[in-house]
Amino acid sequence: MVYFFYNILTFTVFLVLKFLSLFVKPVRKELKKRERSLNQIFSKTPEGKFVVWLHAASVGELDQARALTETIRKKHKNVFIIQSVFSSSVKETSFLDPLADVYFYLPLDLPHAYERIFTHFKPQVLLVMAWDTWPNLLKTASRRGTKSYLCCASLSSQSSRKNPLVRSLTKASFRYLSGIYPSHELMAKEFEGLVAENTDFLVLGDTRFESVLGKLETKSPNPIFTEFVSDQKEFLNKNKPILLGSTYGVCEEYFTAYLKTHTDDAYYWIFPHKWNDDRMEAWIPTLEQYGTVGVFSKVKKGEGFPKFLLFDLMGILAFAYQYGSFAYVGGAFTHRVHNTIEPAALGLPVITGPKISNAPEAIVMQELGGLFQAETEKEFVQKFALLVKDKTLREKMGKGNRNFVVENRGASDKIYNRVFANAQN
Repeated sequence: MVYFFYNILTFTVFLVLKFLSLFVKPVRKELKKRERSLNQIFSKTPEGKFVVWLHAASVGELDQARALTETIRKKHKNVFIIQSVFSSSVKETSFLDPLADVYFYLPLDLPHAYERIFTHFKPQVLLVMAWDTWPNLLKTASRRGTKSYLCCASLSSQSSRKNPLVRSLTKASFRYLSGIYPSHELMAKEFEGLVAENTDFLVLGDTRFESVLGKLETKSPNPIFTEFVSDQKEFLNKNKPILLGSTYGVCEEYFTAYLKTHTDDAYYWIFPHKWNDDRMEAWIPTLEQYGTVGVFSKVKKGEGFPKFLLFDLMGILAFAYQYGSFAYVGGAFTHRVHNTIEPAALGLPVITGPKISNAPEAIVMQELGGLFQAETEKEFVQKFALLVKDKTLREKMGKGNRNFVVENRGASDKIYNRVFANAQN
């Protein structure tokens, strides 16, 4: 019965979107993009290979899927990988990554939306990352004989899937899962009452940790940054700047509020989420009231180190954390927190805003004492000031975060061994 009402809702949404597409260009473009990405995957065939379908909601979950895909390809030589995503925040340029054989945007979860995919590719395994369990996708997979697993599974205590009106649908769709593998012991408790008796349930970790560690260990930052830190080596040996990463306008306003009420001798590296000339030109004169300001692309060799250094180039932030004392990670005062694993992996304490339910690692870091969550401007200022002043606290939080990341490495191997124990190479 719960599926009946769910399907009425999804079909209604579908009709509304189709109607809006006649008049609203962005809606029309979105629907066409999804239809195009789906149709083009059928030009390829598995040719007798073992087919694995991985699904990710957005960018963070796609990172999880990629880490798992690397392990699958290393251990299972005769494999064909299908990768789907739901959110349009995943750009089509990401589909050029050769890790998967085909990429596409998941269609709206209508009852028969996936028939063509299952008929053409016949996936033996479906791996859903984190939380994006679409009811009709799981039901179709079960009917077609595909085993489905929820990997790096996470649910926050505030998740809409636990809302009394949605809980029965969550429980009904979860019964089609062969396995649910939470990302952490602290996440496991959130699944209480939702897991069927015959479902394999075991904490196996989060593959995103090894994705981040692998990036930091094998990739290189923008070469301009490498040259910059080489020139500033002596200064950076004595000073550890405070990093503000992925800042939005509201983050910058709260940081300004801190500067108005506190004085310090710290240095700051600031990475705006999107470099907007108008926003930066309005903010820089404010920052100049509290110290010198520099823009990274305009810094000249031999110049003094500014109190505030604004970074306007890409490919730097993840590698910059190793030079910092602590990190503010943006996004959580607007929509959803950005990557907190990167600073944690490099041993930094973290402060962020209230919206962290999308990031199980941030939730766990908070419970373990390595992350400060600020709900308001006042809390942001108080907690920011505490981290500026208390070196002992910073070191304790940073050490805990580093241990948390390192201890959770290896989730891909654990998931692979659990799911593919009987798979034929």
